[in-house]
Amino acid sequence: MRDDAPKYAKPLDTHPVPWRTSSFTVADSEFVLRITLGEMPIEDGFWIALPNDLAPLSLGELFKRVFPTDRSLQQTFLQRLDVKGNPDLPEMYDALVEVFIREELDLCTVDTYVNHGSKLEDSAVVSRHLTKSEGSPVLDLVLEQRFSAIDYAVRREDFRDAGEALTWMSSRVLLYFDGALEYVLPTEPDDNADTALLPIAQSLVEEGLVERPADSGTFEITELGMEALHEMTAEAENVIERYEVFADVLYDPETGECDFGTGAGTDLRIPVYEAEGLSPVRVVLLVELCDGELVRMDDDWRLAIQDREFFEALLLPVVERPLVGDEDLDAIIDSGFAYMEQQARETSLADEDARLRRSIDPY
Repeated sequence: MRDDAPKYAKPLDTHPVPWRTSSFTVADSEFVLRITLGEMPIEDGFWIALPNDLAPLSLGELFKRVFPTDRSLQQTFLQRLDVKGNPDLPEMYDALVEVFIREELDLCTVDTYVNHGSKLEDSAVVSRHLTKSEGSPVLDLVLEQRFSAIDYAVRREDFRDAGEALTWMSSRVLLYFDGALEYVLPTEPDDNADTALLPIAQSLVEEGLVERPADSGTFEITELGMEALHEMTAEAENVIERYEVFADVLYDPETGECDFGTGAGTDLRIPVYEAEGLSPVRVVLLVELCDGELVRMDDDWRLAIQDREFFEALLLPVVERPLVGDEDLDAIIDSGFAYMEQQARETSLADEDARLRRSIDPY
C-alpha cells in the first residue's frame, strides 16, 4: 500500500443503496451521513439523512449536533431514521451516541477517516468531504474507537506518562511474586525470561524495596519491601470488602430501586471506585494481583509483564465500564452501603441468636 493510499476503501455504493428504497428517499435539500466502525462492512453501516444547513459545520460540531447526550435533543434525529428499511438504526444511533460520550469522558479516542479518503480532524468542514452516491451527497465516514486504560490513567494524572505507569505495574507484580510467592530471581540469570526482569528488579532496588547482593546471588526483598507488600495486600482486601457488593447491581433509574447479588445485574465497581476518589487502574491491578488472578494465569507472567498489551487487556474494564449518570451513581452507592449495613445487622442478629441457643442447650 502506498503511504498516501486511503486507509479504508470500502465499496462506495451498496445494492440497493439503503436510502433509495421504497420506504425512504433523500430529499434534494438533504445529504446522507453514513458511518461504519473499523472494518465493519459498508452494508452494515449506520446512515441518516440530514438537512443541508448542517453541511457548513465542522465535523466536531456535526457530531455534537447529531449525537447529543441529551435524550430530548436526540428526538429530532431519531425521527429521521428509516426504521422501516432498517429497524436496527435506532439501536445503532444509541451506540454511536455512547461512542462520543466515552470520547468526551476520555475513556477512548476516536479517529475519523473518509471512506476512500484521508483522516479528518474535528475542524474539517463537512461540505468539503461530501461525495455523490446515485444523486445524493454523502459524507461517508469510518470511525476507529480505541481503548487504553494506561493512557486514561495518564490523562487522569495518576502517572506522568505511560512509561511510569508500566514501570509501576510491572514492578508491583515482581514485588508480589518475590515477597508473597517467594519467587527467586538470580542476579545473573541463565533464563531469557529472568534476564528480561532485571530492569524491573533494578527499579525496585532504586525504591529500596529489594536489594541486590554485592556479589552474585539472588534479589532479596527488604523490610521496606515487605511493608509495601503488606500495604498492597491490605489495600486490595479493603477494596474487595467495601466494594464487592457493586459487582452485581440491578438498578431502575425511574423508581430508584436497587437490588444486589441477584446474578443478573451489572458490574459497577469501576464507576464506583472513581466516584469514591480511587484510581481505578491502581485498584484493579492490585485486586487482580492480590486476589490471585495473575497467579492463576496460564502464560508465563515473567514474559507477560514485559508487554504493554498484557496490562491493557487486564485493565480493559477500566475504560469499557458501564456508563452511569452521576445522580444515579450516587443513589446506587448509597443503596449499596445501606444494603451492606443491613446484611451486617442481620448477620450479627443471627450470630447472637445462635449463641443464645447454645447457652440454653449446650448439647
